[in-house]
Amino acid sequence: MNITNTCVECIKAQIYKATKLLKIDDSLANEINEEVIRKSSNFDFSKTPPYVAKEVYELLAKKINMNDPLEDLKQKSIKNAISYLPIIKEEIKNAKDKLFTSLKASVAGNVIDFAITREFSLEEEIKNIFHTDFAINDYKSFKQKLENSNQLLILSDNAGENVFDKELIKTIKSLYPYIKIIYATRGKPIINDITTKEALQINMQKYCEVISSGVDTPGIEKSQASKEFINIFDNSPLILSKGMGNFECLEAYQDDRIFFLFKVKCDVVASKIKRQVGEIVLKRG
Repeated sequence: MNITNTCVECIKAQIYKATKLLKIDDSLANEINEEVIRKSSNFDFSKTPPYVAKEVYELLAKKINMNDPLEDLKQKSIKNAISYLPIIKEEIKNAKDKLFTSLKASVAGNVIDFAITREFSLEEEIKNIFHTDFAINDYKSFKQKLENSNQLLILSDNAGENVFDKELIKTIKSLYPYIKIIYATRGKPIINDITTKEALQINMQKYCEVISSGVDTPGIEKSQASKEFINIFDNSPLILSKGMGNFECLEAYQDDRIFFLFKVKCDVVASKIKRQVGEIVLKRG
């Protein structure tokens, strides 16, 4: 999906929020925000929101001379998510349908997202997620595909969310031990998204293969991906795509191998899928 004027305002607001979070001195913060505003007048409206956001986050990183400006935030998110693991594990353990429950747990972590203007509480999400219906529910199709696939490619999203993704992967491996699971991360630090560093940090590699997609955008922008990743992507019989950024980049392909799993966190995406902000979806292609 292409950017809209609403997306432009959101991207500018993200950078403003980042300068406040990072406690950048007023002079430099104003310089950064003013340059982002100038750049926004020339954004390419034929591009996806993640493609456009990449440019301004690279500007921020360069101006403050930090390769991973939101690294501290990512670490705090991971630590916070780990604190809720006992609840998640207990829900999955006691569930009649462990796969469905682990998908719910995985989508609960999708509220950990710096790149949104609304604030969502992880604690509240975990309290409610197991009693919340999917607004779009293609679970039966996903389960059927999973049962008949020898490989699952998971496209990761935000740091902290990876903690719950690991529980999903562990559940899938216990139910379908023959399935090869590949967990794809961003190719470099961008916003609070997962790189291989955050995946390996929680020992994700014990349960699946962890790879870099090569992308430098906060979503799987295929034009930015490595040849190695594209080869894996093109040959995967089943793909689970986490988060709105990946949806924004991939929904136009209308690929029925892809199942999008995310919480709706902005009006633009809500309008695109004809659902409401705050709802959760498991949507096929």
